[in-house]
Amino acid sequence: MLTAPGPPTRFASLLAGSLPLAGLSKARSELSTRPRSPPLQLPDARRRARLAKALLDWYGREKRDLPWRRTRDPYAVWVSEVMLQQTQVATVLPYYERWMQRFPTARALAEAAEDEVLHAWQGLGYYSRARRLLQGARAVVERHGGQLPDSAEALLALPGIGPYSAGAIASIAYGQAEPIVDGNVVRVLTRHFALRGDPARAPLKAELWALARALIPEGCASDFNQSLMELGATVCTPKQPRCDGCPVRGQCAAHAEGIVEQLPETARRPETTALHVVAALVWRRRRVLVTQLRDNAPRWAGMWQFPNAQRRTKETAEQALSRAVRDSVGLDAEATGLCAVVKHGVTRYRITLDAYTASAPRGRPRPLGCQALRWCAPDELEALAMPAAHRKIAGKLA
Repeated sequence: MLTAPGPPTRFASLLAGSLPLAGLSKARSELSTRPRSPPLQLPDARRRARLAKALLDWYGREKRDLPWRRTRDPYAVWVSEVMLQQTQVATVLPYYERWMQRFPTARALAEAAEDEVLHAWQGLGYYSRARRLLQGARAVVERHGGQLPDSAEALLALPGIGPYSAGAIASIAYGQAEPIVDGNVVRVLTRHFALRGDPARAPLKAELWALARALIPEGCASDFNQSLMELGATVCTPKQPRCDGCPVRGQCAAHAEGIVEQLPETARRPETTALHVVAALVWRRRRVLVTQLRDNAPRWAGMWQFPNAQRRTKETAEQALSRAVRDSVGLDAEATGLCAVVKHGVTRYRITLDAYTASAPRGRPRPLGCQALRWCAPDELEALAMPAAHRKIAGKLA
């Protein structure tokens, strides 16, 4: 990923004082016909101090007791922040604890096989995050002797670490005055300063990084950044924000204008698409056939699954199953009975996965549409890294 968006040249004077962000407002208005608020002014030193004190006092009282907050180990901070991307805290907690027991240091992770890493990650989703952690850990060992560097610039030079992770590690673990701009911080800042526009696009994206950097109080980067994230996660929530419990409500421009729930102006999510997928449980000598996805697969690369295929228009489940097995391993298979139905979601898709037992009495399977194949006893499936839906099916076979 590219280096953290630092303030462009035209931000330089803004960060030094309290000049209006007129240039940014003008640029944003050219991209949007929505009504605009008066030009934003960066808070002066007194107001920044008041804002920081309110957030830090609140954070000291109200912060959740989370395991990654009990340490300043940069590796532990990195793992937690990667896990928390697009995943709720309650889901992450048991995974984090198990991961840190299994891979307690960057060196321990670097020495692990990818299959082992994916197995530890299974169920968290977005498996590219696990691969990025592994790539980054190996680079940390090769370039820095197993210790993550303490500057954002050096962190950004590592594979798998982008602006967000670099800011988290540098500020939380090392106390560097580096900003963190995640979804929670975006929500807090766009509301607090009543910023219009899509925060995922320029120029607002750059403005948010500039604001986050400018607001960090000297010597308090770790707690201040975490206070912004905590406020967004627990008070300034996407829906039904608890403004009555907000420690900085009196300074919030969106609250004053009555537009809190209109911000941030994120792009509309695409409509959910329903998919019907059929999986084949092909048995021989009390062993079931599983296949490994190729390393370049668009999703779940390198993980194991049962042969499967999406049902085509006017195709029966039995026809889809036969096609899945034939295209994957070259066998002629026939469905013999429905074993399990699993419903799950992947990005904008809502998938119904029907697993059928199947017979394939003749022929030797070959890895045609997969990277590898195995015949496994049900209790051997536990050792394989599998997508969550296939793991649920495997659990019904034990």
